[in-house]
Amino acid sequence: MCSARLNFHTIGNTVLILIIFIGFSAGLRPTNLLKTTDNTTRQTPRRSLRLPNSTFPLHYDLHINTSIHLEDFVYIGNVTIDIEIRESTNEIVMHAKNLSDFEIIVYELPSGDVVTDLTHSYDPFSHFLIIHPIQRYVAFEAGQLYRVQILFKGLLHSTTYGFYWFSYNDQNNRTVYQAATQCEPTSARLAFPCYDEPAFKSNFTIHLTHSDIYTSISNMPVRQLIRHDESNLVTTSFYPTPPMSTYLVAFVISNFEYISEEYRNVTQRIFTSPTIEDKGHNALKNAVRVVAQLEDYFGIKYSLSKLDHIALNKNYGAAMENWGLITYKEDTLVHQNDADVHKKLKDILTQNHEIVHQWFGNLVSPEWWTYAWINEGFATYFAYILTDLLYPEYKVMDFFLTDIAERAYGFNFISVRPMTYYVETESEIISIFDIISYQRAACVIKMFHHAFDQKTFLRGINRFLRKYQYTVANELKLFEALQAEIAEDEQFGAQSWSKSISDIMLSWTHSEWIPIVTVKRNYDDNTITITQRSNDLHSQEYWWIPINFAIPKAYDFERTSVDYFMPPTAKVTLSIEDLNLDLERYDWLIVNKQQTGFYHVHYDTRNLLNIAKQLQADHNVIHPLNRAAIFQDLCPLIENNELESVDVIFELLKYLEHEEHLIPWNFVADTVIFFDKNLFGTAAHARYKQFIRRIIAPIFKQLFGTHVKANLTNTDLQTRQKVLDMACMADLKECLDFTHGIAHNYMFGHIKLMADMDYYAMHDSILCLGLKYLDDSEFNQIMDLLAKTDKKSLFYDDLIYSLRCTQNKAHLQQYLDLLIGEHNSNSIMNDSDSMMYFFYLYKVNMASRSVVWRFFEQNYKKLCHSQYFAENFNRIAEYIPQRHRDQFMQLRQDIIDELQTNNIGETDTLINTDSNRIGKRVKLSEVFVEKFHRQIHDWLKREQNPSVYAAASISGGSRNHAPQLKFSLHMVTKIFKRILQLKL
Repeated sequence: MCSARLNFHTIGNTVLILIIFIGFSAGLRPTNLLKTTDNTTRQTPRRSLRLPNSTFPLHYDLHINTSIHLEDFVYIGNVTIDIEIRESTNEIVMHAKNLSDFEIIVYELPSGDVVTDLTHSYDPFSHFLIIHPIQRYVAFEAGQLYRVQILFKGLLHSTTYGFYWFSYNDQNNRTVYQAATQCEPTSARLAFPCYDEPAFKSNFTIHLTHSDIYTSISNMPVRQLIRHDESNLVTTSFYPTPPMSTYLVAFVISNFEYISEEYRNVTQRIFTSPTIEDKGHNALKNAVRVVAQLEDYFGIKYSLSKLDHIALNKNYGAAMENWGLITYKEDTLVHQNDADVHKKLKDILTQNHEIVHQWFGNLVSPEWWTYAWINEGFATYFAYILTDLLYPEYKVMDFFLTDIAERAYGFNFISVRPMTYYVETESEIISIFDIISYQRAACVIKMFHHAFDQKTFLRGINRFLRKYQYTVANELKLFEALQAEIAEDEQFGAQSWSKSISDIMLSWTHSEWIPIVTVKRNYDDNTITITQRSNDLHSQEYWWIPINFAIPKAYDFERTSVDYFMPPTAKVTLSIEDLNLDLERYDWLIVNKQQTGFYHVHYDTRNLLNIAKQLQADHNVIHPLNRAAIFQDLCPLIENNELESVDVIFELLKYLEHEEHLIPWNFVADTVIFFDKNLFGTAAHARYKQFIRRIIAPIFKQLFGTHVKANLTNTDLQTRQKVLDMACMADLKECLDFTHGIAHNYMFGHIKLMADMDYYAMHDSILCLGLKYLDDSEFNQIMDLLAKTDKKSLFYDDLIYSLRCTQNKAHLQQYLDLLIGEHNSNSIMNDSDSMMYFFYLYKVNMASRSVVWRFFEQNYKKLCHSQYFAENFNRIAEYIPQRHRDQFMQLRQDIIDELQTNNIGETDTLINTDSNRIGKRVKLSEVFVEKFHRQIHDWLKREQNPSVYAAASISGGSRNHAPQLKFSLHMVTKIFKRILQLKL
C-alpha cells in the first residue's frame, strides 16, 4: 500500500518538482535548507561500511540536469526520497560519493512540515551522508515517514562508473558528447545520494533535463516530455519503476537511433549510433525470441512493458543488465563480421545472460553481495540453456563444458573461496564478480538442475521467483523453495535426503574446493566403495554428492537425476543390491552421466580396462560426454604420476582411431601432449608418435581434409586447434603438409587465413607448426624476409614467433644469433622481449633445449649485461634436469665471476644453489620416465608391427634424419580452395 500511495503522490507533484529544479539550476535556492560545508565530518569512531537498517527508502524522485551537449561535464541533481523510520534513531544515513554542494530539506509526512533543527555531515571513509539533529537526541521515531530533498552537484566521470560521459564522431567528423550510467555494484552513489545496497529496494521516478537535440531513455517508458523553448532544453519524465535496487538504475542521454519490435505486449528496441551500419536486427530478433522463451521456461511473465538494448562505445564490461535498459559494449550488440563464429556465439550468450538477469537479479535481487552467485550463476547457466533451446545447431552445451566448466575446474588452483562469501569494502565487492560467481556457480546449478530432475528443479525456481518477486532473497530462501518442491515430488519425496536440501546445497555453496570421487569395486563380494576428498590434500571438506550410475544392462545416459546421494563423509561401502545395480564382474561402471556433476571421478584400474574394452568394441554405447570425462578426470592423475598402471591409459587411447565426436578429442589433447613432452629423447618417443599418428589420422582428415563441413560450431573450432597441435606434434605427414603449405603461402604469397582459423590461436599454431621442418633454402628465405620487413608490423611478429617451432639445430642456432647473439648488431627486439623470448623458446620447444643451453654457455658474458638476465636465468633453472645439475652449477659460478669482475650486476639476484626451484618443473617428468617409460615402451612394442608402420615414421629430433618434405601443390591447392579465401 505504501508503494502505491507514494507512486501516486510522485506523479501528482512532477510539475512542481520540475519548477523547483529549474529554479535551482538557474541559481535560485529554496528556503529552510540544511546547510553545512561539504567537508564537515562527524568526530566518531570509524563505523561499519554497511548501512544501518533503522531507515528505509520507499520512493525516489530523481531529477538530473545536464549540459553534456556543450561538453560541460558538471550536472545538477535533485533527489527527493520518501523514507520510513523502522527503528527509532538519531540519524538518517545514505550513500554519496564525489558529489558536492549538498543542500537538504527534511519534511515530516503526511503534514509536510519542515524539520528545522537538523544538520548533515559526511563520512568519507564509508561514503555516508548523515542527516542528524544539531543537538543529539532521538529525532526520528519508529513508524514515522519523512521526505528528504537533496540538491547537489556532480561531475560526469571519464571512466565507466556512476554517471559518465562518452563521445563519438558523427558523419561530419564533429564530436558528439553523450552520457550514460553504470551503477553496479556500488556506483549509484557516484550519480546521486541513495541507499546504495541491494536490499534497499525502492520505486524510482526519474526526470532528465538535456538538450532538445538528444533523447533520453531509462528503466521505464517515457511518461511526459516538457519542452523549455527559451533554453532549447527538454525534460523527459519516466513512469515509476517497480521496487528495485539502486545498482539497476539506468539512464542514457544520446542522439541514437533505434529499431523496435513488439511481441506479447513487450516492446524491445535496439539503440545504436547513427554512424553504425549494423542497426542490430539480429540482436533484436534474438532478444524477442529469448524473452518469450524465458517467460515460458520460468512460467513467469517479463515484468515491464519494454526492454531496451543500447550499444555504447564506452561501457563497463561486455554488458550490464539494468532492468528494462541493458547497456552493451558496442561490438557486443552489433556485429561487423558474421564470419567470426566464436564471437557471434559469445555475443548471443552475453545478450541472453543479461536477459536472464531480468528475472535473476532484477525481479529477485540478492540480499547482499555475499549472494552475487545467485545472480551471476543462474544468468550464466540459463543463458546456455536458452541458447541451446533456440539454436540447437550451435551445440552450446558442449561449449559449456569447454568454456564454462573447464575454467571453473581450473580456477580453483588460482583463487580459493566459497560461492557464498561475505564482502564489505568496495574493492571486495567488485572482486566477487569472478569465475567463482559466474562459472563455478553455473556448474553447481547445472548439477542440481539435473540431480533434482529438471522439471522439479524448475518448479522450485518458479516458486522462488514468485514468492520473492520485487524483493530480495538469500540462499536459504532459494533452498527452501527447492525443498518444498522436492518434498512434494513422487520421485524424490520418499528419499531420506529429500528433507535435507538446505544442508545438501550449503555443502556446495560454502565449500572452497572441488570434490574427487573415487569408485573402487570389490569384484569378489560385489561391493562398491565410494570415497570423497577435496582436490586440496590439506582440506577436510566433505559434500553431499549426487551420484548416478550407468552400466551395460542399464546405461540410460539421458536420465541424469540422482541415484544415490553420498553423505558428507570420507567413505561409504555399498553392495550392488543397495544401489539397485545389476552388475557382473566383467561389466563396466560409469559414474556422473554426461558430466552433469561438478566433481572428478576416479576408477579402479580393472574398471577402466572394462571401459576400454567397451570403447574398443563399440564406443557409441558410452555417451560422448562421458568418453570425454574419462580423459578429463584421468589427466591430473597422469600429470602427478598417481596412476597404478600406464597400460590402461593406452588401452583407452586406442579406441580414438574410431572417435568422430569432437568433445572427447578436446579433453584427450592435454594427455597426448603431456606424454609427448615426457617421452622426448627416450627410446619410446618414436613409437609413441607413430601410435598417435595412427589414432589421429582419421579425425585430422575429417576436420582438415577436402570435404570439411561448413558452419563449424565453437566446439568444432576448439577441436580443430587441438587436433592440429596433436597431429603435427606426432609428425603426421598430412598435418605437416597442410601447415607448411599455408605458412608458405602466407609468408610468400600474402594469403590470409580465414576467420574461422583465426580463433583459439589457429593462426599462430598453423604458422608455427608450418615452420617445424624447413630445408636450408626455406629457412634462409624467411631470414631474408625478416631483414626486409617493417619491425613494427604484425607480419614481422608472425615471422619471429613462428620460427620458435623449428626443430633443426643449425636453424635454431641462427635464430638465437638473430635474437640476441654476440654478433647481432641490429636488435630485432627490445631487451625485455628478447630475454623473455629466450626463456619461452627453452620452455616450449623441447628440441631447442640443448641448443639454448649451449648458446647460454657461449654467450653468457654478453647476456649478463641485460637487466632481465637474472630473472630469466632463474626461470630456466626450474627446467634443469637432475643429470645436468652439475653443468648448471658450473655455469652459475661462471656467471657470478663475470658479474663480479665487471661489476655489472648483483650476484644475489641469481637463484641460490640450494633453492628448491632448481629443476622443480621437470621433477614430475623425471619421475614419470623412471616409473613408466619401460611400461610404455613395452606396450607400444606389443601394439605395433614395425614393418607396417616404419615407412610412415618421420623423425622429429633432427632435420638430418627427416626426409625432405616435398609438398604436393595439387593437394594444397585443393585445401586452399576450401580454407584460404581472403587475400591481402
